[in-house]
Amino acid sequence: RVYYISLEFYMGRTLQNTMVNLALENACDEATYQLGLDMEELQEMEEDAGLGNGGLGRLAACFLDSMASLGLAAYGYGIRYEFGIFNQKIVNGWQVEEADDWLRFGNPWEKARPEYMRPVKFYGRTEHHPDGVKWVDAQ
Repeated sequence: RVYYISLEFYMGRTLQNTMVNLALENACDEATYQLGLDMEELQEMEEDAGLGNGGLGRLAACFLDSMASLGLAAYGYGIRYEFGIFNQKIVNGWQVEEADDWLRFGNPWEKARPEYMRPVKFYGRTEHHPDGVKWVDAQ
């Protein structure tokens, strides 16, 4: 097994990628057509996951795609940003940042697993004790 840790995973949109990987693209196109819907329009409605915005995030996502293509049992671990990086606008010649509320409609690809949630603390220091090293004074 491979465990890949990255601060960013710029996965992009996943609907089309999932349909292709499951060999369901044609069946889904036909089903949406019969419902009077356009698959391309539905795909455009999907939000980009706000999990990264740059080259390293894209590289991490490509590593995961490659490992999946090779049939490797790989897991990507990172930070699940509630509001993503940010959306940028220029107003009266000035940059204005707005929260990227990419989860406002939920995420159909996520399965909540609160039993695995762990608090992440910052700062602190380590102390050596007879039973091991402990992290103390964290916030």
